[in-house]
Amino acid sequence: MDPNMSQGSGGVDGNKVDADGGECNPDDVLKQYMVFVKKENMFQCTLCKKQVRLKFDVLSHMESVHFPDQFVYHCEFCGKEFSNRNKKKKHLQQWHKEKKNSSSTALVVDWP
Repeated sequence: MDPNMSQGSGGVDGNKVDADGGECNPDDVLKQYMVFVKKENMFQCTLCKKQVRLKFDVLSHMESVHFPDQFVYHCEFCGKEFSNRNKKKKHLQQWHKEKKNSSSTALVVDWP
């Protein structure tokens, strides 16, 4: 994937990569362009040198700035498609908060 592709050009060969479909893990692609600066305790984008505290934030930055529209994310509850992880996260928080919380709770079983 070329980080210098123009915005809206799609993925490799003009096709979007399904981030949930197992074709490729977006994090594996994006991590190639990320370093952790230990003395500053920051993650850094190697393409533009932007630094942020959270790994999620640097991955979101690279996805939206350097790899726009390269990946497609799907909501596991309603199937809606998103062009980046941040949009999917916001959607889950707004529309499926109860479902997300209930699906992550442990199953309690009464033993005789």
